[in-house]
Amino acid sequence: MKRTVIIGAVAVLVVVGGAAYIATKDADKSSSSKNTSQTASNQSANDQNNFAPASTEGLPFIATISIGGDGATTVAKLEHDGKDKTRYTATQNGQQMQFIYTTDAYYSCTDDKCIKFPMSSSTSSGFNPSDYQYGADKLSGYRSGAAYKGKQSCSSGTCDVWSVSVDGATSTLYVDSGTKRITQVDSTQGAKTSKIVYEYKDVTIDVPANAQTLPTAP
Repeated sequence: MKRTVIIGAVAVLVVVGGAAYIATKDADKSSSSKNTSQTASNQSANDQNNFAPASTEGLPFIATISIGGDGATTVAKLEHDGKDKTRYTATQNGQQMQFIYTTDAYYSCTDDKCIKFPMSSSTSSGFNPSDYQYGADKLSGYRSGAAYKGKQSCSSGTCDVWSVSVDGATSTLYVDSGTKRITQVDSTQGAKTSKIVYEYKDVTIDVPANAQTLPTAP
């Protein structure tokens, strides 16, 4: 496979994954006193609706990611098996590109041909699969800046809706009223918008058996 194809595939991941990342960025970096004050007021009036989504750690899921901006919309899919494998699939100009992440490597696949990279090099893509999961620590970081917006219909039925502002990005989190899991995240940052819809179900991800490995430079 030509190296230009590899570079192109990684570039797509930077554009698509990076734009969706605004919706899942860790909240423990900033929480203004204004938001904290507003949240305290909202939560005081809605004690029964305190921000307490269930952790999604260890849960398999499929996330459909829609990114809008500049008059175009890109749709991608992220699948996680609840253990140690994640698959990210995106289509650009009619060509499907797939990225599979494991604990020690990630794979870039185009036209049924896959290249294996060491996991250490995945940091250059600006994409981290764990950013799409909601563990206890991340949820705790969101709590101080969360403002309750009431109940609304959502993909899973009825959700409690919360607004969270983090590092200049505003996100709306939809928490299923029954399972307490986050089922949708809508975000805006400048002219960019993203919508992530979660479906919690079993996922099987097979690691490419015949992936090529690039030769290391001397």
